[in-house]
Amino acid sequence: MALRNPERWDSALLSALHPVRDLLEDDRVTEIEVNGFSDVWIKGEGVRGHQRVEGPGWADLQDFTTACTRISDVIQRRINQERPVLNGRLPGGERVNIVIPPACEKASMTIRKFPQDTMTMERLLAFKSVNPAIVTMAQSLVKARKSILVGGGTGAGKTSTLNALSRLIPMYERVVTVEDARELQIQNPNWVALETVEPYREGVVPVGIGDLVRNCLRMTPDRIVVGEVRGDEAFFLIRALSSGHGGGFGTIHCNDAHSSLRQLQLLAQMAPVGGLTSLVVAEMVGEAIDAVFYQALDEEDGKRRITEVIEVLKPGAVVNPSGGIKYHFRRLIRWNPWAKDWTFPQCPSAALLRSIELLDLEWPNESLRAPDQGTDAKEGEDQA
Repeated sequence: MALRNPERWDSALLSALHPVRDLLEDDRVTEIEVNGFSDVWIKGEGVRGHQRVEGPGWADLQDFTTACTRISDVIQRRINQERPVLNGRLPGGERVNIVIPPACEKASMTIRKFPQDTMTMERLLAFKSVNPAIVTMAQSLVKARKSILVGGGTGAGKTSTLNALSRLIPMYERVVTVEDARELQIQNPNWVALETVEPYREGVVPVGIGDLVRNCLRMTPDRIVVGEVRGDEAFFLIRALSSGHGGGFGTIHCNDAHSSLRQLQLLAQMAPVGGLTSLVVAEMVGEAIDAVFYQALDEEDGKRRITEVIEVLKPGAVVNPSGGIKYHFRRLIRWNPWAKDWTFPQCPSAALLRSIELLDLEWPNESLRAPDQGTDAKEGEDQA
């Protein structure tokens, strides 16, 4: 076990992170959490929840604060009392988050590590995060250029699933990714990775996620992939996906598959664009997104798995008689926690099946045999 990309590590950075270097080098550890200067916790293989680690830590608060400053200097992300939150990427690809007072009571550092090997559908199958039917659906939806949203909570494995989906993109296509701190591992040779820029020194102009998403449209992409949709960039993403740049991906924090649509709508409404009513944005979301894969961490067995797949029908959003906005969808896959297996509540729509047949793509027989109507198979309606 060793540091990833060892040749990229600056001596000052190695010194700053020396107390947790063993944890950085341990492939079984996926998260390192430092509260204060000596309270260290981890998540990872064989760990249920979070586990305190005795021994590692910094000498005192001043030593830890100095380490945080060194890290910010090396990765060129400013942190101080005026800007007390830092998000960045370490040389090995690990994501680092640092928060200092006054944004918190005591300084905190969180490092998230990612698998060295790119996630694939085959590996998700081996981890039992998906079943063969979900893999077949994913392959056909990507090849049919359907826009896919991956929803889930923190630590549910959204980025890993996004990486696996990206492996299904034909190698001749051009992919542009947009992230705050780069985590995606795209394998296409024609790949451009865009990353936000923070004003770490005088004269540096900040570049946000929204700026990068807008710039994507000038880069002739076949696929636009946004690592995490969490602000007004949602508006520019759904505008791109519904205006000739379909087939893109994004991840979003949400509680279940259909609520991801409402969450995307709320974020898009934050955009500084005039005339954005709820109905206008909801219609854009319904037009832009074709499918949602919801991923969850099962607290009982510790596995991360896809628990829902929904197809967003067209029109995706309509106004109901009471004036509220409804999202129309079909639930194609659902995890049954009691049976410990996936079920097929509804079959795909006729429109989706036409797309699949025209391109001579496969679709799982279990899904085709699912009910088209009835109590257990009625189309979902999400009130917004």
